[in-house]
Amino acid sequence: MTVRVGFVGVGYIAKEHLKRVLTDPEAEVVALCDTDPGAAETTRASVLDKLKGKAPDDTLKAFAQVPVHTDPVRMFRQAHLDAVFLCLPPFAHGEVEFAAIEAGIPFLVEKPVALDLPLARSISDALRAKGLIGAAGYQSRYSGIVPFVRETLGDRTIAMALAHRFTKLPPRDWYRHQNRSGGQVVEMATHQVDLLRLLVSDISTVSVSAGRRIATHAPTDIFDASVASLSYDNGAVGSLVTNMVSGHGNPTYARGIHIIADGLTVSILGHEGEARTVQVVTVEGRQERTFDDDSMAAQDQAFVRAVRDGRPELVLASYDEAVNTLAVTLAHQQSAETGQPVQVNALLSHAV
Repeated sequence: MTVRVGFVGVGYIAKEHLKRVLTDPEAEVVALCDTDPGAAETTRASVLDKLKGKAPDDTLKAFAQVPVHTDPVRMFRQAHLDAVFLCLPPFAHGEVEFAAIEAGIPFLVEKPVALDLPLARSISDALRAKGLIGAAGYQSRYSGIVPFVRETLGDRTIAMALAHRFTKLPPRDWYRHQNRSGGQVVEMATHQVDLLRLLVSDISTVSVSAGRRIATHAPTDIFDASVASLSYDNGAVGSLVTNMVSGHGNPTYARGIHIIADGLTVSILGHEGEARTVQVVTVEGRQERTFDDDSMAAQDQAFVRAVRDGRPELVLASYDEAVNTLAVTLAHQQSAETGQPVQVNALLSHAV
């Protein structure tokens, strides 16, 4: 069975998914939906150009004729979809997810899955009630880095984990506003938070100092620099340091995660969507291994096969896991605004 796939939101991140889904023989893209049809056509043209010689000609010819909708509910009714990718900006979650669930369509949704926890929990409950697969776009979970680091750490006691995300302020207007993007940690460094949860332990407490320092020359109300102290359920401690003011360049250590355990330190250098190097330091010296796997392709293929075969266990980043990661990032934002530590479980319990 070929899985009939649709897309809601056909911008930059959808382009990245489309390039991978169109080269998957188990998937067929049959419908697109965007509030701006012109933007969708621009994305389509870019994808067709990028995939020349990489995807079958028949696939590209069919994709060139795929209809572009502006109403997702109508697309869900007309396109006979088996699955849908929801590539929405952070502020646009809610109605589309509930419409897909009502139509009985499993979905993969890009992170962050919402900007408030009660909404995300409601979507999670609706997925569960319908027995539908819900996946989230935490592609690093599909990288070979994860089993390698887990095997390297083994059962060693982890003392500390340090994570950094230094970059520039993205050019999209909605990114500059807290109620539309959620800010850097909710929208971007959520990838680091998710890996920390996966490789170290769930995070119990977040305490943040944050500022609006340099990016204030543009209309913005988000923090552009933050330092967070993290406490983990397993007793480990650590930090998450972020900024959106260093687009001029960054030191190597500021592009990764460092896990200090009994007898060794593991550093994951680089971010999702690029080749990453894992360094392992012990008393014997330093070893390195580079991972250039396409974790997004692995993620998208796993989702397609999970839908095709009815095997939700193939999805390594479930919607429920994404909700737990969202809780940590929202705790970060609340602590940044109040200057007080925030208990993650307290947020989760209040969202029920």
